[in-house]
This record gives sequence, structure tokens and C-alpha cells, in this order.
Amino acid sequence: MRLILGVDEAGYGPNMGPLVIAVSAWLVESDFDVLDGLAPFEPEFLAAPWNPQCAFVPFGDSKKIYQPSKGLRGLSVAIRFFESILTSKPAISRPWFALGNLAHQDIERVESLPWYDRSLNLPDQDIDDLLTHSALLFPKEKLVKLGVQLVDFRLRVLDEAYFNKSVESLGNKSDVLGQTSLNLTWQVLQDTLVSYPCEAVEIYCDRQGGRKKYAGLLSHTFQTSHALESVPFISASLESPQSSLYSMHYRGLPTTIRFQVEGDSLFPPAASSMVAKWTREILMGRLNRYWQGIVGSTLRPTAGYAVDAARFAQDIGPWIDQLGFEKNHWWRMR
Repeated sequence: MRLILGVDEAGYGPNMGPLVIAVSAWLVESDFDVLDGLAPFEPEFLAAPWNPQCAFVPFGDSKKIYQPSKGLRGLSVAIRFFESILTSKPAISRPWFALGNLAHQDIERVESLPWYDRSLNLPDQDIDDLLTHSALLFPKEKLVKLGVQLVDFRLRVLDEAYFNKSVESLGNKSDVLGQTSLNLTWQVLQDTLVSYPCEAVEIYCDRQGGRKKYAGLLSHTFQTSHALESVPFISASLESPQSSLYSMHYRGLPTTIRFQVEGDSLFPPAASSMVAKWTREILMGRLNRYWQGIVGSTLRPTAGYAVDAARFAQDIGPWIDQLGFEKNHWWRMR
């Protein structure tokens, strides 16, 4: 049995809104090759927009599933499915896919900001009736056939102020993403191995930017995450424009870590991509609702990216001054 972790983020580039990093953990009981991509999951799973007439569960790069004009419907279907197969959490504790559970390390800090207050949540589309037992049966059977089992999800949510402090401390946002992602990954790995002994570990990360070399980052984050353990030898097997691959032994287990361009074409980072995007969009919904409540309903919402974020900042500027919010609390500096 192999333990497989997938790492991805949502919101690395915007000027407004949080950076969300997600790690998913899976047990694979077969010789299934993660590098085969998403094709083995078809047709029960597809990286495509979803509507009630679809006979598949959305699964893949969140950019291929999420449609702003359709709201969170497609991603929410996937989240409900993940909820239904998350075997490590008993049914009585559900809904487990709530921000307080997924991002317990950050949620109190994030929701203390007025524009992320949980009371601002927009009602999600009711999709429970659409996900009937029969609709879930075939996708669940496909996962059983592939020998793939979901066991955990974990998030980090970096609001604007926290993000800015982290960039100031580490020097650039690339290091913030890299160190936060890997620290979370090591934490999930430690916690998961307690409950799920395995024979090998595989970690798949979506690669950001043109960086090819990660051995130093892996060593540094291992050291900061394992205060009482010596850093293992990390061997670089591949450092190409498309992929960087490293191997080590983690507590006696053969372990590989792969940083892959378009890593969300692989199922573990794809799942993390979807949950990270779902979380960011929930929080952006709160942010837009907050400012519309202050400025008025005519205020056009923003997704937080460069040009439109600048437009939105100008629109809310007079109220920002009145409320006395410091810019580094609501605008991500670079």
C-alpha cells in the first residue's frame, strides 16, 4: 500500500483575497500509476463544467470546472463527493468539508477580518438532491476498481495581512508558497502515517514558475517541520523544464517528491486544486458581499486579479479611508 499526497494552491497571483494551499492524502492499494493522469478515471470523472444532466463527477484542474457565471455548482458537486468518500471521518462529524475543519490552523485569524466573517456566506446552491445514491455509485465503484481511497484533506489560508507579513519575512512570495506548501505537506504526512502504515510515500506538487531545483527547499522545510529529527539525504533524480523529482527515505519508507508543470493533470494535485479553489471562492464571495453592503449593490464584484483589483480598490477607496483600514490588511503587496 502506498500513501500519496497531492499539493496545489489557488490565488497565488491576485492582489486581493487569500492564498489557499491544499494537501490531499490518498491510499493506493494497487500498482496504479499516478503519472497516467486522469484518463483512468473517465468517464465517471471528467475535468469539465457540470450541470444536473451530467452523469459524471467533476474532477481535474479547477480552471476547467469552475465557471464564474454558474457559481460554485461544479466545484460543490466535487466537494460533496469527496465528503461522501472521506473514510477517515465518521459520518456523525459531517459536514467535515467546512472551513473550520479544513483550515483549523488559520480560520480564527481569517474570520476575524470583517470581510471574511462567516455571517457573510452566500447560500450555496442546493445540490444534495442532485447527488443521488445512484449518481454516486459508479464513481465510487471506479475508485474501488482503481484501488484509490481518500483519507484526508488539509488547508492553509493566508489572508492578505498574513501573506504580506510572510513575504516581508521570507523575502518573496515564491518562498512563501514553497515553504508553506511543504510545511503543510510534512505535517499531513506525519499525521497520516500514524493511522495508515504503508510501504512507500509519493508526493506530487503542482510546480509554480520556472524554478527547477527544490532540494534546498525540501531540506529546509523538513528541518523546520521535524525539530527532533535529522534531515535525510535527498537525491535529485530529475530537474527538467517539465518536472523535478527527488527521492529520500522518510522514517524508513522510500519516498519520492515530484514537482510537475501542470501538476493538476494528476489526480492528487487535481483534488487539492479543486478544494483550494472552492475555498478561495467562498472567501471571495464573503469579501464582495461585505463591500457591497458598505458601498452598495451596484459595486461590481472582483476576483482579485491585477487590473480588476485596481478598479475595485478605487471603487471602495473613499470607504477604506473612512473605516481606517491599513492597505496591507486588504491589499497583497509584492
